[in-house]
Amino acid sequence: KFVSARASAILELDDFEATRNAAVERRNRALADLDVWLEIFERNASARGAQVLYAETHEEAVRLIVDIAKHHGVRKVTKSKSMVSEEVGLNHAFEAAGIQPVETDLGEYILQINDNEAPSHIIAPVIHKDKEEISDLFAKTHATPRKTEITQLTREAREVLRSHFLSADMGVTGANFLIAETGSATVVTNEGNEGMCTILPPKVHVVLTGIEKVLPTLEDVATLMRLLPRSATGQPISNYFSVLTGPRRAGEEDGPEHMYYVLVDAGRTGLLGGEFQDMLRCIRCGACMNHCPVYQTIGGHAYGWVYPGPMGSVLTPLYMGMENALDLPHAATLCNQCGAVCPVKIPLPELLRTLREKQVEQK
Repeated sequence: KFVSARASAILELDDFEATRNAAVERRNRALADLDVWLEIFERNASARGAQVLYAETHEEAVRLIVDIAKHHGVRKVTKSKSMVSEEVGLNHAFEAAGIQPVETDLGEYILQINDNEAPSHIIAPVIHKDKEEISDLFAKTHATPRKTEITQLTREAREVLRSHFLSADMGVTGANFLIAETGSATVVTNEGNEGMCTILPPKVHVVLTGIEKVLPTLEDVATLMRLLPRSATGQPISNYFSVLTGPRRAGEEDGPEHMYYVLVDAGRTGLLGGEFQDMLRCIRCGACMNHCPVYQTIGGHAYGWVYPGPMGSVLTPLYMGMENALDLPHAATLCNQCGAVCPVKIPLPELLRTLREKQVEQK
């Protein structure tokens, strides 16, 4: 129902186009002086007790996070859904270091217990599986009688995950946005698992996200949040919206003892000031793939990397190298369904045409 729900949700806004224009302006403002806003973010996050680390590559991001875990004697990590953690292959790195990662988003958990299967959608990662497959998978993994009722399956997932929430040493989340003026991370979920990853672990919370996610002010975030859940799931606001600022302070009853930000470049700065900078406005809502006739036909796994659909057809060649994604710029009809629904007006068909031209030049 993503398509019909989005169509209904945007009608609730007094002026959808004006809100989109404001969102584009605010994202562009941040990208125009990205280094400045990152410096302000780092200063304010540090003043509130967090440590800000930068990773130029996926490999460096993994090394930093595993080193943090080892430094604090971490044996188990609970993770909230993070596409950047998929980018860097964080689960495999934890396992190689003898640390147990546990995905706590229900869709991501289902994929993890199915041999770390890749997600097929950035919002609904397990949308390609039906209830019967998941029933079989739960019975096999949990060694429990096979259940077929949705309420029974979700209760079983709760019972399994709760013990991990209570015994984890570290929590890892992404961030939908970083707020420069407060040094905060914002995290949007519908299951509440993010709060269990950031409040319950007694030691450490690590925020892993891309450098392009920074916004100057809370007001900027408020503007984007009028569009993000409506574009992603058709909700006026997600069930849970958290603003996380620093570790637990004296007198506070919950929160981590230590908080780290690992901010990843991995090709992002290479887009600044160039013909693909607009792509950095992306807020990862998934609307482009929900409306894409190609994605609807072939599904997300056919795109071969973390980001499927129109956004993936642009991001994968840019981040992973054109030679590793020769077909993706052509996996589009250029019908502009994606551009028409993008909440931050990324001209995806134009970017795809440019990528095709670059392929011709290279040949």
